[in-house]
Amino acid sequence: MSPRPKRNVKVKIPPCPLSVWKDLFAAAGAFREIEPWRWMSDNDVFGVQNPADKQIGYCCVLGELGEVLGLVVYLGSEGLEQYRKIQSGKLRADSLEVVYGQSCLTAWFSNRGDLDKYDIKIASQLGLQFRGRAMWPQFRSFRPGYHPWFLNESEAKYLTLCLEQSHEMALCVKSDPDLLAAPRKDQYRIRLPVETLDPPEQGDANQVAQPLHSKTSAGQQMLFANLKQNNTWQWRDQWLQPAPIPEPVSRAIPLDEVRLQRIRNISQSYAGTWEIDGYYASEAVDGDERPFFPYMMLCADHDSGFILGTVLANPSTWKCEFVEALLSAIEQSKLFPEKLSLRKEELRGLFEPLATRLGIRVEITKKLPAVDRAKREFSKFMKRRG
Repeated sequence: MSPRPKRNVKVKIPPCPLSVWKDLFAAAGAFREIEPWRWMSDNDVFGVQNPADKQIGYCCVLGELGEVLGLVVYLGSEGLEQYRKIQSGKLRADSLEVVYGQSCLTAWFSNRGDLDKYDIKIASQLGLQFRGRAMWPQFRSFRPGYHPWFLNESEAKYLTLCLEQSHEMALCVKSDPDLLAAPRKDQYRIRLPVETLDPPEQGDANQVAQPLHSKTSAGQQMLFANLKQNNTWQWRDQWLQPAPIPEPVSRAIPLDEVRLQRIRNISQSYAGTWEIDGYYASEAVDGDERPFFPYMMLCADHDSGFILGTVLANPSTWKCEFVEALLSAIEQSKLFPEKLSLRKEELRGLFEPLATRLGIRVEITKKLPAVDRAKREFSKFMKRRG
């Protein structure tokens, strides 16, 4: 799972002040110095609330097996759910589906040869050099449907906080290995910021967080003072359950009644089945803000295998583009299938209103032989082309 931009992708770097990068590299360096993976595993998860938007990121230290060293911050309950799927084996950590579906920030420590030139450029502007294996910090932002990308300013600031708080939490875990043992099922120790009124003293500008209480019972809270830059924060620890994952907002795609009536007039029904599936393409393409993996729709006739429609859609607009592709397939073939066979519930919710208007049944099935054959052929074509 490479964080490097693809060769066919135009690099667009989000703006981020050098002072913010300086703080992030400093926090990463302090985290790397204590090598928390020597006593922590990827099962040791705790949360850090973002003071800016109150979202909780779930921090996981990587490196117990010595393969990848660093920190992953899974963003919100949705990000945490991806982590759980990886831990349970439902998702392989090296699968492309992980790249497509991740919502997280990462701080990895790599060799210089593994970095993008922009990573090296920032370090050079800060006057930093790193020697030794897996010593160069590399920071990335993962969003569902998008290629791993460079951090913007708000992401860099939050990842800095997470590295600082992970540094302190790791030291506490080292002295108390049971610190993250939850008192109840599905609870995580969450570090919550509390802003104080008094600014730090001049000599305290670089003071790192020190635990005021290193050992607590399950019902107690831990309070940490963190005096950094121009902000004064105290951090209290509390056992909390993750917030429920919000149900996806289902917004009906507007349907042109005049167009639907025209389709009814020129098309005829037949006793056939169209298979439809949606999946992410393996190659990223350029986007307005960052590269994305096109979400591809394939529509094929079940009996003949004939491809009736395809579209490569942006992750933010794919629903409208999928509906348009299906309407275009009906218009061009001048046929109504008796049935649409789909593999994903999200596609059923998308296509059912349209299918109902046109008198087409919709079913969910595990097997889509015509679509899967088309996928294999398309994959072979892309490999030959590459």
